Amino acid sequence: MSAFRYRLLFVGFSIVVLILLFRMFSLAYFDREFLQARGSAIAERTIDVPTNRGIIYDRNGEPLALSIPVYSFWTDPGFDTISDEDIPALAQALDVSEERLRTVLYNGRNTRFVYLKRRASREIADAVEALKVKGVRFEIEYRRYYPTAEVASHIVGIANSDGIGIEGLEAAHEKQLRGSPGKRRILRGRDGRRLRDIELAEPPVFGQDVTTTVDLGLQYLAYRHLRTAVEENDALSASAVVVEVSSGQILAMANYPTFNPNDSSDRVPARMRNRVIKDAYEPGSTVKPFSAIAAMESGKFQPDTEVSTSPGSFHVGDKLIEDPRDYGTLTLKMVLVKSSQVGIAKIALDLEHHAIYDVLSRVGFNEVPFCGLPNETPGILRADDLEREIGRATFAFGYGMTVSPLQLAKAYLTIATGGKRRAVTIVKDPTRRLPRDVQVLDPEQVASVMDMLRSVTAWPGTAPKAAIDGFSVAGKTGTVRKVKDGEYDENLHIAWFVGITPVEDPRFVTVVVVNEPKGETVSGGGVAAPIFARLTSHALQLIPPDYVAQGR
Repeated sequence: MSAFRYRLLFVGFSIVVLILLFRMFSLAYFDREFLQARGSAIAERTIDVPTNRGIIYDRNGEPLALSIPVYSFWTDPGFDTISDEDIPALAQALDVSEERLRTVLYNGRNTRFVYLKRRASREIADAVEALKVKGVRFEIEYRRYYPTAEVASHIVGIANSDGIGIEGLEAAHEKQLRGSPGKRRILRGRDGRRLRDIELAEPPVFGQDVTTTVDLGLQYLAYRHLRTAVEENDALSASAVVVEVSSGQILAMANYPTFNPNDSSDRVPARMRNRVIKDAYEPGSTVKPFSAIAAMESGKFQPDTEVSTSPGSFHVGDKLIEDPRDYGTLTLKMVLVKSSQVGIAKIALDLEHHAIYDVLSRVGFNEVPFCGLPNETPGILRADDLEREIGRATFAFGYGMTVSPLQLAKAYLTIATGGKRRAVTIVKDPTRRLPRDVQVLDPEQVASVMDMLRSVTAWPGTAPKAAIDGFSVAGKTGTVRKVKDGEYDENLHIAWFVGITPVEDPRFVTVVVVNEPKGETVSGGGVAAPIFARLTSHALQLIPPDYVAQGR
């Protein structure tokens, strides 16, 4: 080979080496930041750091809802291939059918992310980990767990599979309970596996806890008594609410039937309804104490003012209003004690058209209670029919209006406080400003009504079964016919009882309603009053008189 060729080859080789050196220099200095960013984009990922949802407690610190860690298993079909030989054992460990697992993998074959199982227990996680199947990955999530199950489900509500509250306090306090996930930068290998953490870019913000006013012991007893009542009376449903007079705090709120929030298959809408706040019924004779107050406010009636109810019935237009029997001449007090429809109707017709409506409005019959739970009903209190005599007459004994059990409890709370309208609440929230008490009824007239209601729970009143040994009780029954196909059905009833105890120093207002009892007795005094007695007697034992003073 000639010297010229050697020189030419040397020069060419030198040029190639210089080009390579220049490229290396360029990559190392001029393109370094770009390449580093590109490499980071491929190898680094920012992932969410899960956060704990806040805990919901009862007033004594017992958990009603909390989050527990669970494991979600997934795979990336773009990188991973789970062998056919591993599928039977993996399906068994995941507690799913082999057929279902194969279907999931087949349907996700062209994707980059497929869940194999979500929110699995630690036992399942241990079983899968022991298999060491290539391509199976997991992440830790949190699942909502409700220790009290059916007992407090209507209060607490539920969070959905994404951890978002959709019912009860879970929904009402979603923002407070939720918190926000953090951000973590991690390094992944070419196969997508997590190699190491780089940094915690943004720490998680844990959800705040919520403390309710509910006493879990009393809540359990309310649930148990309602379940027994529904079973013994073959009723459609039953509800109860207990309110502490001194604070307006709700100590128990229960319904039966109910549902288990831990079981997604048990979420039947009819059982999930919190009937205490969402269902409104005609209150019947439980309205009569307010009609009596309206009568005394008029100046025409006092507790001993006499009203003739003979012969036990009378016509208002073409409508017949009647009592079970002829009570003869009754005082206003005995009209309430005997729960005389004739007596209270005649009194109402002697008042101004809107007199009773005005009293019911003042105690909140036409307003949402705003206790802290979502979707409370405002009930119905209309003045449209009060120009007609039959409208005023039936209005006086609780027909032509609807009210929720909580609304009725709040109205009777006004009686228990000596005429002061007091807010009710189910959440201990120091930042929530409750409305101040407002005097809306005359204290002396309220005291007179309390005396009348005390006689209701003794013979010959309508609710001797509401009596509690060792304590005085003021209360009122209500037995209401339900409307079916546009008419009142003689075979369908709502049985009410509302009680205040003790009379001398009221501590509790309790409302019990039984929907469609079908036993031998369907009256409020026969069906609802005994539940009141059992439930309130337990409240008097469980909750000390200085409960609020102790700061609990």
